[in-house]
Amino acid sequence: MDILKPLRLQQGDTIGITAPSRHNINDEAVKRGIQALISLGFKVEIGPTVRSKYRNTTAPAEVRAKELIGFFERPDIKAIVCMMGGATSSQLLRLIDYNVIARNPKIFCGMSDISHLHLAFLSKANMLSLHGIELIAGFGAQKANPATKYNLDLFMQCCTNAEPLGTLPRLTEWECWRSGQSSGRLVGGWIGAVAGMARTQFWPAFNNKILFWEAVGTEPHDIERYLTVLEADGFFDDISGMIVGKLVDCEEKVYASLLPSVRDIVLEVTRRYTFPIIGNADFGHDVTNMPMPEGILTQMNAQSLAVEILEPMVK
Repeated sequence: MDILKPLRLQQGDTIGITAPSRHNINDEAVKRGIQALISLGFKVEIGPTVRSKYRNTTAPAEVRAKELIGFFERPDIKAIVCMMGGATSSQLLRLIDYNVIARNPKIFCGMSDISHLHLAFLSKANMLSLHGIELIAGFGAQKANPATKYNLDLFMQCCTNAEPLGTLPRLTEWECWRSGQSSGRLVGGWIGAVAGMARTQFWPAFNNKILFWEAVGTEPHDIERYLTVLEADGFFDDISGMIVGKLVDCEEKVYASLLPSVRDIVLEVTRRYTFPIIGNADFGHDVTNMPMPEGILTQMNAQSLAVEILEPMVK
């Protein structure tokens, strides 16, 4: 499968900041994020959506889509970083000209609700993008936290070197939920986007996927419902492995003490399958957010808790 890859970032390149989902909720983190990018040797251009507010987002969908596509069209913008997630990036799916993206592949980085755009770019423009840190909680995180250096170092390795990342380092304790080894292409993101996009035209059609997902504020009974519906539809038939990231604020409240752990739920729902599963990996809505390039060839070994990126994300 020939997936489009962006050019690597170089010192002095300009990174565009856009806000396709939620409006700014932390001015200080935005300032820190911009300064962090400058300190890394890049120039920064702030899209108007970063400073605007409209309902629970930044601007009408047409305005957000125009800004995003404009950044892809401009040759002086070498990468695009999203300000943060939210709940409205899916409003852009029908408005984006995916031919423009395919003609101008660039590093595109974000997480959470931005997973909708990652999946759409891979499926409709055949472009690899980066599920990873965003401006506010990533580049704008407190410098004193060891996770901040971990996140920034891996972003730089991924985006400035035309070499495979190799085995991703573990900053926290990962878990083997089902042993085994597999290889395939990384596909996934926030569980709400995965469940919503599956079996639509915006879900990547190729086989042999390593599914990665994480959740925030999602109770285990909702996770169970998402996964059960996907399993009933045959979704897991072309999954060769699973990597579960951080589950943040996902304690059961509605059915407290009545449900097993998310690990047990995942194993039960996928009991017909033998693919390996790693849990509690370093990505998601926690402080650690290792790069998970959407569509990249990857190998995993659940028993040794190893995830190895086998090809470069950039060229």
